[in-house]
Amino acid sequence: MKGRAGIAMMALVVLFCLLTPMLTGYDPYRPDLESALLPPGPGHWLGTDQLGRDLLTRTAMAGRTSLLVAFAIVAVTTALGTIAGAVAGLVGGILDRLLRFAATVALALPGLTLALALAGVLRPGHLTVLTALVPLGWVSCGLVARTATRQVVSTDHVLAVRSIGASRFYVLRRTIGPHIAGPVLTVATADFARTLVAVTSLSFLGIGLPPPDTDWGGMVSEAIPLLVAAPRLAIVPALALTVTGLGVAFMADARREVSGGDLHRG
Repeated sequence: MKGRAGIAMMALVVLFCLLTPMLTGYDPYRPDLESALLPPGPGHWLGTDQLGRDLLTRTAMAGRTSLLVAFAIVAVTTALGTIAGAVAGLVGGILDRLLRFAATVALALPGLTLALALAGVLRPGHLTVLTALVPLGWVSCGLVARTATRQVVSTDHVLAVRSIGASRFYVLRRTIGPHIAGPVLTVATADFARTLVAVTSLSFLGIGLPPPDTDWGGMVSEAIPLLVAAPRLAIVPALALTVTGLGVAFMADARREVSGGDLHRG
C-alpha cells in the first residue's frame, strides 16, 4: 500500500513539474512588476510573486530543477558506492579495510556542514551543488553493497561460477549484481529524499543555484521577507517539497520490505 501511494504521489509531482509550465504559458523567469503579488485568481491560480511571476508555473519549474539535481547526485553516488562496495565485498583484504575506513571517516564528518563549507567557497551553480554533496553521499550505498555482496559471495551459485574460472568482473556483473540490486535500489531511494532536502537547504541558505534559476529551497528563501504579507510564496514550494519527500519515503519503505525478503531468500 505504501509503495503504491508513494508511486502515485511521485507521479503526480513529476507530471505537475513537467506539464504545468506548458499548460499555463507563463514565463517562470520573466518579471512583470505590474502584476506583482496578485492574489490567487482565474488568471493566476496561486497568484504571483513579488516580481509578478506566476507562482504555480515557477513552483513547477523549480520542482524540475530540484528533482533533476537530486537525481543526478544520487545517480553518481549510487554508482560510486555500488562499485566500491561490491568490489570490496568480493575481493576483501586491503580493499575491504580501506572501504570501511573511508566510510568511518565519512560518517564521522558533518555531511551538510561540510557541503555548506565547500559550496560557500565555490561559485553557485549545478556543478557546485554536485561537488558539495557527492563526496560523502556514496557511503550508505557503499556499505549496503558491501554487506550484500559479502552475503551473496558465499552462496553455492557464486562459488560454482568462480570455480569454473569466471573472472571477477563477470562474477560482479552477472552473478552478484542482480542479487544486490534490491538493497542498493532501496538505499538509493532513501538517499534521494535526503539529497533533495540537502539540495534545497543549500539554495535556502543562498549558496545553491544562482538567480534566475531556482529550486524549492530558493523559492522559500526569496519568500522569507514576505512571510506576513504573502505567506503562500513560502507555503506552496514547501508543500511541494513535503509531498515529494513523503512520496519518496513511502517508496523507500516498500522497497525496504521487498529487498529485505529478497536478500534473505538469496
